[in-house]
Amino acid sequence: MAAAWCPSFPTLCVVVVVVVVLIGGGGAASAADEEGLIHLHFYFHEVNAGTPNATVLNVASLHKNSSTFGDLNVFDNALRAGPDRASRLVGRAQGLALHASLDKSGGLTAITFFFSDYGAYSGSTLATLGHIGVSGPAERSIVGGTGKLRFARGYMVSSLLNSTDTSIVVVFDMYFTLAR
Repeated sequence: MAAAWCPSFPTLCVVVVVVVVLIGGGGAASAADEEGLIHLHFYFHEVNAGTPNATVLNVASLHKNSSTFGDLNVFDNALRAGPDRASRLVGRAQGLALHASLDKSGGLTAITFFFSDYGAYSGSTLATLGHIGVSGPAERSIVGGTGKLRFARGYMVSSLLNSTDTSIVVVFDMYFTLAR
C-alpha cells in the first residue's frame, strides 16, 4: 500500500534534477547578469523654447485649444556630469517627445544619447524608447547602442531635479548589459 503514494526512484531522480537545475541555473544566471550590469549617471539640461539658446522646440501642434494631444517636440539637450550648468559636458540627448495621451498623463519619447566625453564610452550612443509621465520618476527602455555600447539592452530611470521658467535639469541613471 505504501508503494502506491511513493514515487518510483527514476521519477524522484528526474524531479530532483529539475529542481536543482531550476534553482541552481536561476542563481547562476542572476549572478552573471549582475556582473555584466553597466550603470551610467548624468544630468540632462534643457533650455525651454522661446528663450535664448533654446534646446527644445515644438514642431507640430494641431490644436487651438488647451489640449496638447498630438504635439511633437524635438530637442538637442546637453548631458553634463553634474546638476550645475557649468559642470563638464559629457554628451548630448537628441530626440523627440510626442504628447500621446488624451488625458495629458504622459507621452512617448525616443532619445539617442551621444557620449562625447564619458571615458571608455566616448563616441558611443545609447538608443531609448518609452513612456514618460507628467510627474514622478520615469522608467524607459534602452533598446540598443553603437560603438562600445553596441547591442545594449536595459532600462533608464529619470527624475526631474530642478525646474525654472527657462530650463529644467533631469537626473538620469541607466542600467544595461551588452551582448557578448
